Amino acid sequence: MISKITGPIQNFLKNSKQYATLVVVAAGLYPFFQYYNNNLAIAASWQQLLFIAGICIVLPLVLRFIWSVCYKMKLFKPMRPYGLSILNSVMFFGLIGFLVLSLNRKMLLLLLIIAFVLGFVIAKHLKKIVAIQMLLAVISMIGLVPKLMFEMQQDNSTWAKLSPEELNTTFVKTPNIFVIQPDGYVNFSEINKEPYRYDNSVFEAWLGLEGFTNYSNFRSNYYSTYTSNASMFTMQHHYYSNTDKATLKTHGANNAIIGENNNVLNILKANNYKSHLITDNSYFLIDREPMFFDYCNIKPSQTSFYKSGVLHDVDMLSDFKTVLDTLSKSKNFFFIEKTVPGHISHRKDISEGKVIERTKYLDKLEIANDWLKSIVSQINQFDEQALIIIVADHGGYVGLDYTLESIERKQNNLEIKSAFSSMLSIKWPKDVDSEDLMYKSNVNLFRYIFYTLSKNEDLLINSVANSSFLPLKESGSANYYEYIDDNGRFVFNNLTD
Repeated sequence: MISKITGPIQNFLKNSKQYATLVVVAAGLYPFFQYYNNNLAIAASWQQLLFIAGICIVLPLVLRFIWSVCYKMKLFKPMRPYGLSILNSVMFFGLIGFLVLSLNRKMLLLLLIIAFVLGFVIAKHLKKIVAIQMLLAVISMIGLVPKLMFEMQQDNSTWAKLSPEELNTTFVKTPNIFVIQPDGYVNFSEINKEPYRYDNSVFEAWLGLEGFTNYSNFRSNYYSTYTSNASMFTMQHHYYSNTDKATLKTHGANNAIIGENNNVLNILKANNYKSHLITDNSYFLIDREPMFFDYCNIKPSQTSFYKSGVLHDVDMLSDFKTVLDTLSKSKNFFFIEKTVPGHISHRKDISEGKVIERTKYLDKLEIANDWLKSIVSQINQFDEQALIIIVADHGGYVGLDYTLESIERKQNNLEIKSAFSSMLSIKWPKDVDSEDLMYKSNVNLFRYIFYTLSKNEDLLINSVANSSFLPLKESGSANYYEYIDDNGRFVFNNLTD
């Protein structure tokens, strides 16, 4: 049995045949599988598959063809012993730098130069190098299998399902609705306390003068933008069922945020609202989830196929004004999401320590305040009686050295508040009775908003617990813990118990 495996390998290594096609294909296989190992949660579309396969498999074959033509030219005679080796080295390390490490242009260029020189060095050992690359590809492919199985098992429609009575909510009041999400903006009730220690009273007073009600002690239910918004827009708990315990990557969240399982959009569309997404990043767009919003300011051509992040050439205020200038004055819904103030550094290797991370967060908070003033002013110019909801997705994690520290060890109560405390400020139209409802967390936010507009009691009757949950890495996997219960008490309950 072993000889059947080792025999072909020994024959490959010992004979004099070049195997040119295998040499270039082998260079792209490991980067291909490793990219999906790291990014399957945000790269499950066929468009992305075509792109990744194109640069990992088709591009090496094209370059191999070009080399076969150049090989016959007298000009390239000195390069003949090294051509395939250089192609293999440049493609292998170049694709790893581009897809797996996401290097910037300067670092990628430096890596390509080093790989080019390395191609001369390894020419005599090329077949051994190819064998190692194939082994790496097989190992990476095997590691991808359980992640693919998890991806295929995801079904948002199960956990996100609402009753027909809730989905058939009919609004009595139909104001224009603007949901503004400043990423990671902590609640006013916590911002002047440890660990933030920031006087935000000027901005808080400005909101009051503009007619906003600030809701104290509001919090998120989940710890990331994907997990929090998926729950908020479905008005249901997923309990991290869409998050792989082995990787803590969330799969299919955008289907519940911008796609057909967004229950907020389903109810709004049933009430003849036009929906608009305004953002400055590609987080919700990279996986090419079919858009359930009627409009988005980011075009597909602006969105990378292989990585998500802030799009620095996007002017949200300008985009927003352009859209407002084209709209009728009634039944418009906007979700406006901007990555400020954000949170402290994500990983340990890029953190500057909790003291500096706090300062950086507060600097970005001031930027967020100025931006919020600008966007609210634009809305007021369009419609002074609009319903404006400013709601964050989670807290800023100030007090930690880096965000991922929150899932690497059990958090104390102060750290939990920093992670989950999130801003909620609402400007109600004068003709809407805002009710005396207890706004506690994101998951029930739209239930209460829509109840206020419709008086549909089913939205309140079916409201869910305001608990907040966080993963914790344990014994090579992860468990999910309830850290704050429905009544706002600090607990530590394992969801699997």
